[in-house]
Amino acid sequence: MRIKGIIWAGTATDERRETADFFADVLGMERTLDVRGFSRLRAANGDLFEIFGPESVEHDHLDTGPVAGFWIDDVDVAHAELVAAGVENVSPIERAGDGHGWFYFKAPDGRYYELCDRSEPRPAKGE
Repeated sequence: MRIKGIIWAGTATDERRETADFFADVLGMERTLDVRGFSRLRAANGDLFEIFGPESVEHDHLDTGPVAGFWIDDVDVAHAELVAAGVENVSPIERAGDGHGWFYFKAPDGRYYELCDRSEPRPAKGE
């Protein structure tokens, strides 16, 4: 496995709406989803930033600070490699409707991280 880039970050906060407004209105990210307890924003290069509020119970385990998502080629291979290496708290693989896959794991620093693949190519710089 080889990390190709950092394509996703997420954070949990009690101030989800205000934080989403800041990233959209002040920092210029595109708000692509804003529902109770969850906001998703997209940077100009296509990378995602997600904000989880207290109502987002499906993200309760991501409580160690901001989480980075690392882009890899094959989420199934990466998952098997981490399990075989004895890495702690490797979550099951989750998949979006487009086939995009991801999973979380706890690194030796005690923080959670994500490994994910993309079902479509990243946009070229400047697009």
